[in-house]
Amino acid sequence: MPISESLFEGVIVMFITIAIATVLKRFNVLKKNDSLLLSKIVIKITLPALIFYSLANTVFNPEYLIMAASMAAIELCMMMIAWTVAKILNFDKGKTGALILVSAFGMTSMLGYPLIQQIFPHSKMAIEEAVITSEFGVGFLLFILGPFIAMYYGDSDVNRGDIFKFAKQFFTSPIFIALALGIVFSFIGISRSNPIYRTVLHVFKYAGNANFLMVTFTVGLILEFKQIKTAYVFIIIALFLKLILKPVLAILITSHDSFTPMMSQIILIETALPSAILSAVFAKQYNCRPDLVSMAIMATLVVSLISISLLFMAFF
Repeated sequence: MPISESLFEGVIVMFITIAIATVLKRFNVLKKNDSLLLSKIVIKITLPALIFYSLANTVFNPEYLIMAASMAAIELCMMMIAWTVAKILNFDKGKTGALILVSAFGMTSMLGYPLIQQIFPHSKMAIEEAVITSEFGVGFLLFILGPFIAMYYGDSDVNRGDIFKFAKQFFTSPIFIALALGIVFSFIGISRSNPIYRTVLHVFKYAGNANFLMVTFTVGLILEFKQIKTAYVFIIIALFLKLILKPVLAILITSHDSFTPMMSQIILIETALPSAILSAVFAKQYNCRPDLVSMAIMATLVVSLISISLLFMAFF
């Protein structure tokens, strides 16, 4: 099956499962608050399991770090572009911070891994490349610069030292621990013939297989479409920066011979993903227009279900 067709199929499958969760919420089979439990399962169990299994089951390739560096460069560029646009349009301080947050960071862990699993179902290399790109290229900046941006542009009087708390949370989170242990085990190279090691890997594999359903149901339960019309100018700008300009910038950066076609495809997909949900958490904590951030996240989520496939087909 062609990659573009597989991508479209993966997006459709994701859309359907998100829609199922939305319908279940509509009929009170599931409630919006259930998303808190599901997201906790994703962050603490299924996503770390997927990361560990993907890395421990392969040989770590340091060359993938070029993808992480490229992703970080793209995000820093988007921060500067969003800031420039906000200044030209004379946005106030909170609105400027909100635009930077939703333009720079995407759902590379939450939605990126499940989508890449759907597009490259038989490629261990694809998910390994995605993990390195996401955790090293996005995770560091999101957990360190995300709170800083929200604090600087927000109205909160929270102690600025809290930025170190968020950085510490990243380095002690199950996701980072799974990443570190996965890399260690990939270097050790334990034989799969070892029954104990094989059994442990199978446990992580089956836990990781549940990630797709947990993620899509979480997204479906938190989706809200109210009040978007009250901030349509901000939403339109955020959609353009996050879902169009950022992926185009990724194509320009990865056109070099140092990147294989799969590398370019994965970076394009990860840059075309909707705005990171965690940005809303930071915006809420530091009062950096969380209303705008939340609406932009939902808008980019809905539009990205179509735009990712269109961008992929246009460039590949």
